[in-house]
Amino acid sequence: MKKRLLIAGLVIAITALAISLAIQLRHEPGEKVIIASGNVEVREVDMGFKHPGRVTELYTDEGLSVEKGQILAMIDKSELENMVRERMARLDEVVVKLEELRAGSRPQEIGKAKADLGYAEAVFSKAKNDYERDQFLFENDAISARQMDASEKAYQMALSSFRKAGEVLSLVREGPRKEKLQAQEIRVRQAEAALRASEDRLKETMIYAPVSGVILRKYIEIGETVAGGMPVYTIGDLKHPWVKIYIKEGRLGLVKLGRKAEVRTDSYPEKIYDGTITRISSKAEFTPKNVQTKEERVKLVFGVEVSVNNDGDELKPGMPADVRILLE
Repeated sequence: MKKRLLIAGLVIAITALAISLAIQLRHEPGEKVIIASGNVEVREVDMGFKHPGRVTELYTDEGLSVEKGQILAMIDKSELENMVRERMARLDEVVVKLEELRAGSRPQEIGKAKADLGYAEAVFSKAKNDYERDQFLFENDAISARQMDASEKAYQMALSSFRKAGEVLSLVREGPRKEKLQAQEIRVRQAEAALRASEDRLKETMIYAPVSGVILRKYIEIGETVAGGMPVYTIGDLKHPWVKIYIKEGRLGLVKLGRKAEVRTDSYPEKIYDGTITRISSKAEFTPKNVQTKEERVKLVFGVEVSVNNDGDELKPGMPADVRILLE
């Protein structure tokens, strides 16, 4: 009796071990494939405006395809357009002033300075003659001291005006100083920088698609005010999806980067998508709660990403998929 019980126990133990190994391996006979299930995932990009504003245009909607560089939305830009026009006018003004300085004095300005010098010279010559005459008369007591002081004052004023007119003519002929030109060149660069900044800010009233894909979510409606950095759309890159699966620690040695795989979905059960293992997690984790049974969730696994060829954009985010990793 005891011998029969011992034999029955051995049979049960062997059977349990076989079942355990079958569950653990989860691959087809002959070590040719590993089978796992997961969900399709895509790279998601949130798009928003850099600065706050009121949304005036939305050019696409959820579920629609967009191409890289396509305009998606716009906020009110009337104030920035006025700023650009104002800074363009300011730049024109300082550029014209710089060109005038570089051109030097005009012939008319030189002619006027010469005429002013000639007039000042004539006034000085008369004042000098009057002063010399009055000085002779004063020495001979022919005029009073007050008259002599007035004559000397007129002479000094005429002399000062004559010298000043000569300096003006010299400056006009030489043109602007180097320092004045440099200062005006700095003003031009400042105006150019201000204009570029306002033009860049104007461009930021529109957002463009950074990648080709499909609009997965839209968060805003026309007329709403958005804050800077607030998402307006989420774009999914359907051209480069992957399936996230989990491999037990005991089977990880069979999984290599670049190994080929086959992917099937319930939506297209007869179609096989070519896949390639492109990422293997370097850190173990417990099986996510959204897959397998409660018993399986307490086991350590490694995340594996299988990139899939999706030329027809048939694979969508969240779609369940079965993966067969080819070991040979």
